[in-house]
Amino acid sequence: MATNSTSAVFPNADLSLAVTAGVYHDIQHFLFREALLLDHRRFDEWTALLANDVVFRMPAGFAREIGIETPAGLEYFHDDRRAIGARLKRLHDRCEPPAAQQQCAQTRRFISNVIVCPCDRDEYNVLSYVLLTVVKAGEAQSMVFSAERYDRLRKSSRSFKIVRREIVMDQRNANVDIDMYL
Repeated sequence: MATNSTSAVFPNADLSLAVTAGVYHDIQHFLFREALLLDHRRFDEWTALLANDVVFRMPAGFAREIGIETPAGLEYFHDDRRAIGARLKRLHDRCEPPAAQQQCAQTRRFISNVIVCPCDRDEYNVLSYVLLTVVKAGEAQSMVFSAERYDRLRKSSRSFKIVRREIVMDQRNANVDIDMYL
């Protein structure tokens, strides 16, 4: 469903551009570590993974149901580093008091189908699938969401930084919240 967005991250639509096994492993490890930090609400450590010029976006998906590319500006989220920080602060404030921690949803992110393509010097385009489970306090059933994620990662001195992320949800008109956004 999200193939229209692939051209934004993979401009040549050539997904066969190879990277070394070491680079692929390092990027995959970065994505797995990032998922762990988010699932364990280690937001300060996670924020350190963001580039100063980071942009996160999640286009609204309802138009794609009928085969129309989502118009620019019609998005659930389009945030820079400052806006991401503000969202995290609100989430932290909502879940920080010990009594509130048990009311916060528990998430698990499963990252798969990782494709890495070099783009610019020390930058990589990364396509991955995300399966997100969310269990709200007091509920026995999990909610399950799936998405494609398009990332631009920049090599830093010790690891990578997220420069851009686009999340394209498979579910239409889902009740989008910050856990899906990250």
